[in-house]
Amino acid sequence: MNELGSGRAGSISGPAAAALRDATGAAVDAARRWRDPAAKLRRKKRRARRRARLFGVAGGTWGIGTATLAAASAPDWTIVATGGVTAACVVPAVMAVRTFRRLDAVPLPPPGPGLRKLPPAGSVARAPMERLSADEQSLARLLGVLARSGAVAADDLEEIGDAARAASSALDAVVEDVVALEAASRGSAAAGAHLDTAITAAGQRLESGVDQFEELVAAAARLAAAPESSRSMALLEQHRAELITTSDKLESWALSWQEVARIERPYRDRS
Repeated sequence: MNELGSGRAGSISGPAAAALRDATGAAVDAARRWRDPAAKLRRKKRRARRRARLFGVAGGTWGIGTATLAAASAPDWTIVATGGVTAACVVPAVMAVRTFRRLDAVPLPPPGPGLRKLPPAGSVARAPMERLSADEQSLARLLGVLARSGAVAADDLEEIGDAARAASSALDAVVEDVVALEAASRGSAAAGAHLDTAITAAGQRLESGVDQFEELVAAAARLAAAPESSRSMALLEQHRAELITTSDKLESWALSWQEVARIERPYRDRS
């Protein structure tokens, strides 16, 4: 019985293990999105807005009731009672409005990347895309640190995020082709004889693209790790300029790669 049980456990490998990792990753990604600083800030703003609306409406309703009683020369105790309820509603409404305004003035942290669907196990694209997935998470955390520290302007951070997403999109397009070529190669020995070289070359392109992405992650890490003392202002400025330059290079690389893919696509479709 033990041997059978251990055999079953040991047989979870290859595609099954990859599927299990992907399913686990989906659960982890859902938890990560819930803990995301931007998501937390949005939830706080929604709570403050709802609280302000709830107590504002209640305070307005009781205020109208108090004014009506006063106009009708109602007994003093009723006016005092309704006035007290009005005040009890207005105070938390004002506090909630102040809280919402304070939260609304806080810039949203850069959004984190979503769960990346990885290529099948055994694909030449699997390893580089696993690297890219980890790099995307690291970059999101680093940009969050830089946003909170104010070391980089919000507009520059947004451009850096756009460059990273453009690079990821370009790599995703290559992965789609690689997976299709691999499926065709497995389905036909005749096709495989011609496609192996192209698949290997595409895998190398992916590795090169991820290397480019990791240069951006490294530049962000150097800036995030730089000391903030006044003696290091020159070093901070150097790392800041390096990060923006690296981001520009990555974006240019991604755009050129996408343009090449756009030009090649009609010829691939006719072949």
